Amino acid sequence: MSAVPLVRPSAAPSPEAGILASIDRTDLRADLSCGDPARRRNAVLLAARLGEAELLADHVGEEQDAGLRARIMTILARAADPKTVASLVALLRSEDAGLRNEAIETLQAMGEATAPEIEALLDDEDSDVRIFAMNVALQLKSARVPDLALRVLLTDGNVNVCAAALDILSEVGRPDMADEIRSAADRFPDAPFLAFAVRAALKRIG
Repeated sequence: MSAVPLVRPSAAPSPEAGILASIDRTDLRADLSCGDPARRRNAVLLAARLGEAELLADHVGEEQDAGLRARIMTILARAADPKTVASLVALLRSEDAGLRNEAIETLQAMGEATAPEIEALLDDEDSDVRIFAMNVALQLKSARVPDLALRVLLTDGNVNVCAAALDILSEVGRPDMADEIRSAADRFPDAPFLAFAVRAALKRIG
């Protein structure tokens, strides 16, 4: 007689999973926007458990509690969800320097998930945004970063953006880029600091 295969019953969903699935996201959004800090804090924790990174990214720029905002940024950095990048990139245009810096640090921590958006920002009309994009790009650890930085150095019309590109090239530039890097000083003859930065970058690249 052949053995009858043992059929294991499928695991029943946990009570917690059922509770989480029943939560109305509209109510959660309302809780994030309410005036009660404790209620917002609970909503942030719940959103994180639900995997609602997009919801948190949409909210973080409006959060006035510095500690809670920092916590949201940490959650977003750990999630590294490409769907949240656009909301964080929008914060680079904020007048709040602290919020901008937090957004930059979060985007840096997210790594490759940010690459397409950051590359697009290198052609932004706002030179400050292009500099912020350079700051993020250095942390991407992508093989494309040296070539992107060199393109910016050779084509961007803003000397400060080019200086940011040089900062990257001094870290990740290749020896075969030396001649093109050297030529960048000629683009801004009235900016001696850039010529100094070029020499420093070439020295580091070798």
